[in-house]
Amino acid sequence: MAISNRLGLRPPTTSRRARSERVSVYILSDVRLYCEGLAGLLSERGGLQLVGASAPGETSLARIAATHPRVILVDSAAARRSGVVRELASVAPSSSIIAFALGEDHMEVLACAEVGIVGYVAREASVDELVRIVTSLHCGEPACSPRIATMMFRHATAIARERGAAPVSTLTHREHEILALIHRGLTNKEIAAALSIGLTTVKNHVHHVLEKLGVQHRTAAAARFRSEDPVHLI
Repeated sequence: MAISNRLGLRPPTTSRRARSERVSVYILSDVRLYCEGLAGLLSERGGLQLVGASAPGETSLARIAATHPRVILVDSAAARRSGVVRELASVAPSSSIIAFALGEDHMEVLACAEVGIVGYVAREASVDELVRIVTSLHCGEPACSPRIATMMFRHATAIARERGAAPVSTLTHREHEILALIHRGLTNKEIAAALSIGLTTVKNHVHHVLEKLGVQHRTAAAARFRSEDPVHLI
């Protein structure tokens, strides 16, 4: 499965028919204000068809199974709750689940992506933006703000980099020495003095170490050293 799909970003499959269809929506939240407020606002929007709004539970699952909404809007707290998204997927496998009232924090977004959320509406988003995200998802376009999309693609890049990274054991003897000293917290100048080599040479070695390990900074390289080569910790 493509990384972008695992992160909830679907490839564009926009069609005129998709744009003209009314999107059926179900709102799921423990917060009554969310349910009633969004229900009132969305019921007035053209292109959307509100089919229900309630708190998570057996009753809501039965309603969703009966109405088959195209989109289920779930507040971020409920989306992260163990089992909620899995239960929704079991009773409405063709429905797309969007988390709303979401903080634009990469850990919160990724937590939602891992349980099967495919769209994201930030807590500071307007109703217009929520509607745009719902209709974008219906048309097969990325269902999130540009900021969240950028966050996800950066994470996808990091995953790809880690998969292509070499293990610590593949470093040369000198690179391994450099990495061990980085782990001890030594600066490039201190490493040069400890190994009796030039500062420029140290900088080149550090660059190669980071590149081979697929990391962007010294702290990450040190973490790889701790996790992969604990026997040789200095």
